[in-house]
Amino acid sequence: MPSSRLDGADFTSVDWASVDDRRRVRLRTVGLVLAVAALAAAFVYDNWLHSGPLWGRYYPQRIDWLFWFGAIVFARFVLVPAAVDRERTARYWRRVRGDPLAVGSVAYLVVFVLLALFAPEFRGIGRASLSQQLQPPWLFGVPADAISECVGPVVGGQCRGTLAHPFGTSGLGIDVFSWVVYGMREILMVALSAAALMGIIATAVGAVAGYYGGWVDDVLMRYVDVQQTVPTVVVYVLVATLVLRDKGLVVLALFFGLLDWGGIARLVRSNVIKQRSEGYVRAARTAGASDRHVLRKHLVPNASPAIATSLSRRVPMLVLTQVGLAFLLLSESNMRSIGELLRRGLAARYISGGWMAKWWVTVSAVVVVALTVASLNVAGDAARDALDPRD
Repeated sequence: MPSSRLDGADFTSVDWASVDDRRRVRLRTVGLVLAVAALAAAFVYDNWLHSGPLWGRYYPQRIDWLFWFGAIVFARFVLVPAAVDRERTARYWRRVRGDPLAVGSVAYLVVFVLLALFAPEFRGIGRASLSQQLQPPWLFGVPADAISECVGPVVGGQCRGTLAHPFGTSGLGIDVFSWVVYGMREILMVALSAAALMGIIATAVGAVAGYYGGWVDDVLMRYVDVQQTVPTVVVYVLVATLVLRDKGLVVLALFFGLLDWGGIARLVRSNVIKQRSEGYVRAARTAGASDRHVLRKHLVPNASPAIATSLSRRVPMLVLTQVGLAFLLLSESNMRSIGELLRRGLAARYISGGWMAKWWVTVSAVVVVALTVASLNVAGDAARDALDPRD
């Protein structure tokens, strides 16, 4: 029978599962570095070495680069671990699927992301057409004499909506569905970009402050105190009004991603302080684990429910803030925004038929915002419960 010893090494004492796990972690880290490096190289090429579309007819906007960075971070820390550790993912899903409201929220967010990413490419941006002003949505109708020309059939004196414009058209004749999906893309881009920046900075600052304590904790937390003295939205409004000429989406995402993470950092710090004296942390130190290993493998994963919960609270507020700033013309976009849709819906001129001649423009914007914010809150609570390590 072959010996388990070779040249003095006892292979039966090696924790091969740990070795494989470290190898997978290294591969994920290498993949993250390569993906970010490739994105940086494409950014340099597109902005300084190349003119024209990056590929096909695609001209990347500045928010696109930040969005793809956020997508890489999301894939590395959410999608890849979920795909690799299927048993754990299945366990989390069993916890979530017991709540029908959480399942419905997750399903809505999946549809939201798919529509935001792909629907604008097929639907188009929607062009103004004065001959198609204020067409009603599908399955609804308005008095035929309330609009200048009816695209759909006229039944019983009612102009009926058609699938050509399922959400109707605006006062300028712009297809509302096309407007909505472009607005959803804008929300997705800003939310994911800002959330990635918030999560990275808050986790790093909170974990380091909570783990090392002392003067490191004092310096980092005093900075957080100063940062939280004035709300980020107030800082943005002041700077955008008095200083900024460029109020594009990337500026908005950077402002909130770099300045709105203090509350998340405090929760991570609190969690790390509670966990750093636990037995498993002391055992890891006794076994010779480095501070980096303890933070990365033990303390930060145990803080994931706090991070998920905090981000789930910040992202809905960011969505509302973005829509509100666009409504007030304090945020500019190359795409049609939900805030602009809401503003134009409320400002649409009254014609014969009164409010009934324009309700779908405003309602479409309100419904999308309300469902998105509610789904993010419910899904965030479900993620917190599913990720709770005490379970």
